[in-house]
Amino acid sequence: MLQAIARQAGTDPDGALGRCQQILLRHPDNLPVLCLAAGIQRRAGRLDAAGTMLDRAANIDLTAAPVLAEQAALAMARRQPGLAARSLRTLLASSPERPDAWFNLGIAEEQQGRHPAAIDAFEHLLRLESSPRPDVLARLAGLLAAVGRETDARRRIDLALEIDPEHPEARYVLGMLLLAGGDAGAARAQFRQCVARRPSFAEAWQQLLECRRIEADDDPELAAAKILLEDPELGDADRERLAFAVGKAFDELGQPEQAFACFSRAKRLKRERLPDYDPETLRVDTADRIQTPLRPSPFAAEAEARPVFIIGMPRSGTTLVDQILTSHPKAGGVGELAFFDEPATAFYAGGLSEPEGRRLRQDYLRRLAAEECQVVSNKYPANFRNVSLIRWLLPEARFVHVRRGALDTCLSVFFQDFPVGNLYANRLEDIASYYREYRRLMDHWTADAPDVLELSYEALLHDQAGVTGTLLEFCGLSWDEACLDYASNPRPVGTLSRWQVRQPLYTSSIGRWRRYRDHLAPLIESLGRFAGEA
Repeated sequence: MLQAIARQAGTDPDGALGRCQQILLRHPDNLPVLCLAAGIQRRAGRLDAAGTMLDRAANIDLTAAPVLAEQAALAMARRQPGLAARSLRTLLASSPERPDAWFNLGIAEEQQGRHPAAIDAFEHLLRLESSPRPDVLARLAGLLAAVGRETDARRRIDLALEIDPEHPEARYVLGMLLLAGGDAGAARAQFRQCVARRPSFAEAWQQLLECRRIEADDDPELAAAKILLEDPELGDADRERLAFAVGKAFDELGQPEQAFACFSRAKRLKRERLPDYDPETLRVDTADRIQTPLRPSPFAAEAEARPVFIIGMPRSGTTLVDQILTSHPKAGGVGELAFFDEPATAFYAGGLSEPEGRRLRQDYLRRLAAEECQVVSNKYPANFRNVSLIRWLLPEARFVHVRRGALDTCLSVFFQDFPVGNLYANRLEDIASYYREYRRLMDHWTADAPDVLELSYEALLHDQAGVTGTLLEFCGLSWDEACLDYASNPRPVGTLSRWQVRQPLYTSSIGRWRRYRDHLAPLIESLGRFAGEA
């Protein structure tokens, strides 16, 4: 009977809900019916009603599998992936053979940006299934690529395409791997196969527009994306992606009014589906980090590979600097490794002991040693928040602080489609707030600091050789011509600048904000004194 009601809910949710209510009048504590009713309400978009129904079920048995599964589904509908993951882990502790729960856990962890945890969930799912599913393999491959495991990612994609040679998601991830490796032409061929198989594949359309320069109003792929953008059947998440891509095209075509309208539309959609940004929390956290007493390092500076941290605001040129540095034959990189975020919380609260620090240091240095290079970079811009911790753990570390004009930086952040996190990036005033706290912290860290190189993005564009020479000398490396040919660097680039850093240097991005001046009053006012800095 429950299966019949669930089938009815697909086409007649109110009728199915009425049948549930009739049963509950006679059996008010029927837990499976309560959970089924909660699910019907959730899928109909009535989340408060679903929550009320689910609370009734939880009061009967909070640990029952149907309750935990529906709690997770409701949490995802409410954009609370952390809560969903906790419910799913509780469910899997007692029912570890549930493929659906492992899949949903992987999604929840991915939405939090917890890529290693998501990888673990999907790999567990694959071990449970007798025949691997191409969609799971493709999702897992994308996560593996995001954490720098390109070889493992390619192996998963090859298996997915062996099972289904035309699988759109697998073709898409293969395209992203090719793009990260610098083969934009082959990547575009994959994306075109995706949209040929599935014309509404918004992510593939987005990449088709973003991995090349749009030079004509009548570009056929731009025209197709514009039509799809206005399709009433398109979901909001896909509309958001296409608005970013079409906005980027309008920007390149020199149509700032249309571009800003598209980016604003995309950011509005992103704000509607993501939690609000809380600038006060960041302000308090910044103050706490500044006020934490400096702790001299108990560790000897004896690492075989010198750790170099490339830090700054997103969209300030950090990926470009990393590509230049790692083009040197004696330099390698670990990509954007967010290794220090979690221990930083304990460190700034005074709760990270020397033995714990020693273990962290050894773990990090093992990762660097795997590169077998004299210098190893970590291009995670937000490490600017962790400078004091890194100095304590790694007294041999060097920091390259990449600076770009505040207005150009903040505008570029607003125009960017960040896949996860970066909640501040969706409103001009919030971007300015984040920028102010970034500068406040960096001004504190870098005062009379010999371990920090201040590198100007604009100066690099105007004098590539001179600034590159300064960078290499600071990192302890001799001059090498390969660093001038950074676009040929074979290292995969998994960041949002993956296409731009394969192009020769260009100065047209300097002062781009002036084309959008009429829209930037909230940003300029919120930046205050920083707005006038080049």
